[in-house]
Amino acid sequence: MFSKFSLRHLSGKPCCAAEVRGSSAYPDLMGKVSFYNACGGSVVLAEVCGLPAPCNVFAMHIHSGTCTGNESDPFADSGTHLNLKGTEHPFHTGDLPPLFSNNGYAWYAVYTSRFKPWDVKGCSVIIHANPDDFMTQPSGNAGEKIACGRIF
Repeated sequence: MFSKFSLRHLSGKPCCAAEVRGSSAYPDLMGKVSFYNACGGSVVLAEVCGLPAPCNVFAMHIHSGTCTGNESDPFADSGTHLNLKGTEHPFHTGDLPPLFSNNGYAWYAVYTSRFKPWDVKGCSVIIHANPDDFMTQPSGNAGEKIACGRIF
């Protein structure tokens, strides 16, 4: 049996979205991450280009803070992974599956019951330089924050 949500919903307006931009070290990295209400959770749809080579797998998380920072860490104020239920990594609210790059381009859609779109408004999407190892606490050893977008 299929739910009331279908792919046709993805052509409609998302509940919220983030325009993702790379740090000054990654000026060509950009994309959009959209959040759709679905079946008691969210469908997260991402389209990103300009991902750096040679890495083909990147961690993508929802962080609790903003996309501001300092010279050494342009996204230092992004905070920690969104964690509405106080769980350990990789079960944080903001932990998402990896983003796979194909020659610098990634398209991604995933359903999660960990949050509804309105739960993440005001938070930030972070793309990290490395894949998440799904073990290291508290954030999966995903490395440098290379891109960020505030969710509105």
